[in-house]
Amino acid sequence: MTTTALASAAQPQPSRRPRRIVALAAALTAALTLGLAPAAHAGIWPPDPAAVVADQPTADARLAARVGSLAGSKLGKALSIEVTDVASGAQVYGRKTVLARVPASNQKLLTAVAALEALGPDRVFTTAVKRTGRSRTVTFVSGGDPALTNAKIRDLATQTAAALRAKAPAKSKGKHVVHVRLDDSLFRGATKHASWRYGGYPNRIIRPVRATLRTVGSSSDSARSATSYYMKRLKKDLPRGWVVKFGGKVTSTSAKARPVASVTSEPVGELVARMLRVSDNEVAEVLFRHLAVDAGYTATFRGGAKATTRTLKRLGVDVTGLTVVDGSGLSPANRVRTTTMTSLLTVAADAAAHPRLSQLLFSDTSLPIAGRTGSLHSGYYRFTSQAARCAQGAVVAKTGTLEHEQALSGYTVGADGRLKAFSIMVNSLPRGDKAVQDARQRIDEIAAAVHGCS
Repeated sequence: MTTTALASAAQPQPSRRPRRIVALAAALTAALTLGLAPAAHAGIWPPDPAAVVADQPTADARLAARVGSLAGSKLGKALSIEVTDVASGAQVYGRKTVLARVPASNQKLLTAVAALEALGPDRVFTTAVKRTGRSRTVTFVSGGDPALTNAKIRDLATQTAAALRAKAPAKSKGKHVVHVRLDDSLFRGATKHASWRYGGYPNRIIRPVRATLRTVGSSSDSARSATSYYMKRLKKDLPRGWVVKFGGKVTSTSAKARPVASVTSEPVGELVARMLRVSDNEVAEVLFRHLAVDAGYTATFRGGAKATTRTLKRLGVDVTGLTVVDGSGLSPANRVRTTTMTSLLTVAADAAAHPRLSQLLFSDTSLPIAGRTGSLHSGYYRFTSQAARCAQGAVVAKTGTLEHEQALSGYTVGADGRLKAFSIMVNSLPRGDKAVQDARQRIDEIAAAVHGCS
């Protein structure tokens, strides 16, 4: 969840893209046949996602009536819902879908799709230490790892110490002195967005976005913190008498410098999975900036927004009314229609056309599973009400929570045996834990109704 501390129905519409329907249905069936649906999702994925239902209009009408009855209370007027049949592309239910809402952490779905498509699930980011010849100076170069562990930093120090011993610098006043500089220039601009509430939220929600983010600590300058720990470990790994000093921050590293140590991040696919499963804000903002770098933009909030929007357009996602401000969804200035969310989810389900996106639908470690994993775990009181309990393990979706906003967007299989994409967004909630919990419960019950619970 983004933060826990704050914390009119349309008739079904016929598809207008018959060729795409056939292709998508075939892709879904092929993916399932190949075993892309894991055992944990056995209750979710139908044997034939494009199965012909004898009386589809009646089945759709029943679903729409159930969802509509639940949408009429508790959530207020600022509520938008879209339910789409994935294989046909037909809208099964819609409520105020032309209004763009604050998506909260549902924004991470946009970041996830853009990152998987543009960067690829196997891309890694390298943190390096560079040196020129026998220079006394080494440079710690941030590479955009959003989860740099102490073990990785120790590895960097060990590699560097070995390189320094092999090619020792000239002594200064009888001692070997090593100067460590920090190049954290990969990302530029503001480290917290001006639109984020509470002056940018405290560090326990999100630290200032740097090109190095340690997995421990709460420093406002995580790159400097990582460098300090690196220097401590380097001194320990070097022979007695060697001196290690901080040489300051630099905005570039000499083209002549060569890596003497390097470690890599987890692959993008794993980072995306973590971001979606536990709603990791920092991973989201780092990936957002990598999207900017990959697209040739400056690695800022604005650059990430341009790159994300461009990638979604290229994929054919309906971006009408879309305003992208950040990658995490912390900004209340983000605006997304529920139709954009279901369009994105439908695109992601087409494993044949977009294999890089397949983990969103066909992995049990990415999107949270209702009542089972991540931010939809029953420990957060998700899918625990009598009306929602029957959908536990049968819905996979991304949560979204801000002070006055709640959202849930994902997949489930309806009572007709066909795969559905849905998006539920509610804004303008009154402040307070009770309002948040009541909204979540009703949202869960709407998602359960899409699944066929009654």
